[in-house]
Amino acid sequence: MSLSSPPGPPGKRVAPLADGYRETPLWWDDTTFPTVEESPLPGTADVVVVGAGFTGLAAAARLASHGKHVIVVDAGALGEGASGRNAGMVHAGVRRDLAFLERKYGDAGRALHHASVEAYAFVAKTAATAAPDAMYAQTGWLHLAHRRSRMKGLRREEAERRQRLGESTVMLEQAALESEAPCRGFYGGMLTDNGASIHPARYLAGLARLSITNGAAVHPHTRVRSIESLGTGSRVHTSHGDITAGDVLVATNGYTDAAAPWARRRIIPIGSYIIATEPLGDARAAGVSPQHRMMSDTRNFLHYWRLSPDGRLLFGGRTSFAPVSVQTARDRLYSAMIGIYPQLAGVRVSHAWTGNVGFTFDQLPHLTRSDGVTYAMGYCGSGIALGSWMGTLAGEWIARGARPAFSDLRFPRLPFYRGHPWFLPLVGVYYSWLDRL
Repeated sequence: MSLSSPPGPPGKRVAPLADGYRETPLWWDDTTFPTVEESPLPGTADVVVVGAGFTGLAAAARLASHGKHVIVVDAGALGEGASGRNAGMVHAGVRRDLAFLERKYGDAGRALHHASVEAYAFVAKTAATAAPDAMYAQTGWLHLAHRRSRMKGLRREEAERRQRLGESTVMLEQAALESEAPCRGFYGGMLTDNGASIHPARYLAGLARLSITNGAAVHPHTRVRSIESLGTGSRVHTSHGDITAGDVLVATNGYTDAAAPWARRRIIPIGSYIIATEPLGDARAAGVSPQHRMMSDTRNFLHYWRLSPDGRLLFGGRTSFAPVSVQTARDRLYSAMIGIYPQLAGVRVSHAWTGNVGFTFDQLPHLTRSDGVTYAMGYCGSGIALGSWMGTLAGEWIARGARPAFSDLRFPRLPFYRGHPWFLPLVGVYYSWLDRL
């Protein structure tokens, strides 16, 4: 399933590759994660956290600050999951607007929205203290209409954000885009101050250092095979032995596997892909994003892009709802990028990579509990802020019984779904059709 591209040169382009081209995240090139000494797993712990991403490490830091004996386990290395692979674009809010949340969920819906606003502020505060090298910057966000028909929805959203949420917002008509986004194929956009950039891998490394400093123990390359309920507590069976714990937090999001079948039936892993160009130089970078905004468009086959701290263009998207190779996605993204910025034709790609986004059937994040196990996941592409804050709230819930007001929201699943999203190609056909309207 090819993504829908804006007006531009016809046909798919093969991306020119830089010397030293790598299929690993750009962020890994200049991040040093804490060295974790290999040690045997203890037989017992107060809390076992499964997943060492934003959620798991933020939870571990908060739990350990309350004096809990916390063990964090992860199947891979630190930064190997989506927390070290995303584009480093931060915002408040969830995929459903406040009016929808209030109408369907009442107080719990409002509480979920307010939590997302708190999450955005939490990242800024935590980056300043725990990861000052992560280069957090409030940049603003520009959301661009890829069809004239999408301007009506953006105008409605802009009014709600300004009037009800207190954001500083501006609607830009097509003729006014040049100063913000000198690119092709858009009919206007909504500019809001609700947007920030961060180096996600360095931010994750900062959370890891904070959790370890607070007293948590992190065990990478330790795969959880199953979680056994003991009535009072759980036994976590791992590749390096078993741990009996009073509480377990599963924070695996788009990498949830058969070890957590309750969550796996509720999480849809969807691949998102990113390319990074070689450094553009100051003049060419200014011609791409004069104000260094975070940018995205109104497609379901979403494009999102930003400049990196060293002046590269990071350009990402969901090029297909079915799995494709990094090479195929790279060339599709390059074609889309050149369609939007024809002046970048010939600029070489230095990095291309992918990671799983954890979607849910209601397109909402969830922090809940089932059979004595706590689950925090389902950020639908907004994991930096939501993951960090949901992990922190999970830590407070486990340590102090501070149950979030939205924790009773139903976490829906699809009958007969067991974690293999067989329906995504059909969904892709439908969304591709919608993108053309």
